[in-house]
Amino acid sequence: MRIVYLLESTCLCGGVKVVLRQAEALLKRGHHAVVISKERYPVWFKGNILFQENRSLITESISNFDHIIATTPDLILSLWKHPVLRGKIWHLVQGYEADYREAAGHQKMIDEAYSLPVPKLTVSASLVERLIKRYTDGSFYCIGQGLESQFFYPSRTRFDNEKPDHVFLIGPLTISIKQISLGLEAFHLAAQERPELELVRITSIDTREEEEPLCGKIHEYYVHVSPEKVGELLRSTKGIFISPSSPGEGFGLPALEAMACGVPTVLTDIPSYRGFARPCDYSIFVPCNDAVAMARAVCHVIDSDKERESLIRRGLETAALFSYDRVAASLEGVLSGESRV
Repeated sequence: MRIVYLLESTCLCGGVKVVLRQAEALLKRGHHAVVISKERYPVWFKGNILFQENRSLITESISNFDHIIATTPDLILSLWKHPVLRGKIWHLVQGYEADYREAAGHQKMIDEAYSLPVPKLTVSASLVERLIKRYTDGSFYCIGQGLESQFFYPSRTRFDNEKPDHVFLIGPLTISIKQISLGLEAFHLAAQERPELELVRITSIDTREEEEPLCGKIHEYYVHVSPEKVGELLRSTKGIFISPSSPGEGFGLPALEAMACGVPTVLTDIPSYRGFARPCDYSIFVPCNDAVAMARAVCHVIDSDKERESLIRRGLETAALFSYDRVAASLEGVLSGESRV
């Protein structure tokens, strides 16, 4: 199959990484998969893809592809204006934009795009459940999520029997569903009980000046680091990964990446995090918007060797279920019509 992904940006973020890895996996399976973006080739990406930079994403040449996979509502609307393309368009959904406070002024446009008879490809079953309630006439296919196992794997030096003294918090303060400010509060509360704790912040945007008043001095602060470096950081010390994301989280890939590195996790009790595997014993789940509960869970993981060892083991088992080859196989079936329901 000839498949093209259309990307507005090639910035270093999870949503872009997922697109690039999907295209790479399809290419490995023998398909002609190309990524076209308005921006330059992502120098942070280590992989093998076919890539084109073009300020005009929608050109006459994309009509030569069998399938056109767009990644934003505005792109979907723009593509739909070309009748010759309509039967080829797919909407890759990694999160429902209307769940973001930042998109409050764009609800009409979002609804219009999602209401079109364009089939949606989602990275999680929870997203399908979320969207089908609002867009009852839509066609939704969960193709799953992948994991860069070349970057995210456990350390040869295991810390199972040592008490964690670091907390990992990943994501930009500026994205509302990530609830980073609540995570900072949770760390601050946990550190009051466990003064030895240090925070490792990993983000795409430097907002350290806004963050430190919420939690005190941040010992390690990393901005715009590659996936390979994130993996190294997760393996570098005895840590606990926390995520305070709201139910609008489409998947929550950093949590899975932490599990793959052998890091125990404390996550909010939201559908996407509950959907990683069955049974849901791979993490400690706490209520949303409850920094106190998250802090208590962190302290519990520190104090309980048995709980910590179980979380590490189940986290590794859960992460092993995810690969981009599986995603590409699923995509292959959906695009060809073999796996559609």
